[in-house]
Amino acid sequence: MTEDIEIFANYCVFMRSIYLHARELFENSSVDDKVLMRSTAGTFFGDLNQALNEYVILQACKITDPAHDNRGNDNHSIAFLLEHYDFSSDPPILKRLEELQARLEAFGKKLVAARNKLIAHLDRAAILAARPLGPATDDEWNQFWLDLQDFIYIVHRKVTGSSFYLNGVAGRSDAGDLLKALRRPIRYPK
Repeated sequence: MTEDIEIFANYCVFMRSIYLHARELFENSSVDDKVLMRSTAGTFFGDLNQALNEYVILQACKITDPAHDNRGNDNHSIAFLLEHYDFSSDPPILKRLEELQARLEAFGKKLVAARNKLIAHLDRAAILAARPLGPATDDEWNQFWLDLQDFIYIVHRKVTGSSFYLNGVAGRSDAGDLLKALRRPIRYPK
């Protein structure tokens, strides 16, 4: 059954798109565009930045969660896919998938404190400590996306027989078009 990998791949496309929107708007935009966002709707763009960042962290943690939660429910995660599909007939592929799983889950573990203490819950001690939780460098995020792309590509190809490139499908953001629209003078009807 191919449904699980299709759902997972499409979910990751959406997650990657949200990541790219946040990067384009808040990290890769020019100083002038940042000033424009602050002067146009500073509170909105500040809240949007935080919401997008928290969302991506939450999603990265969810896909790197164990295959099953404490109550026995299935998590649609990397571990679940490896448990659900049998790759034992191709030991080199299984080894590569296990390596990718280990790296992806290690990255998720870096973020889990932020998810558990600030995103999914409001842990008072974490809030009062006012220290960043779950920091990851740009290089670590880039590696996460590359590893995730490799994982999805291998599983998708083995299960469906077709290729799926996460970074090709979700490789662009049109958030810059919003900034272009903000740069245009506003014409109000008379």
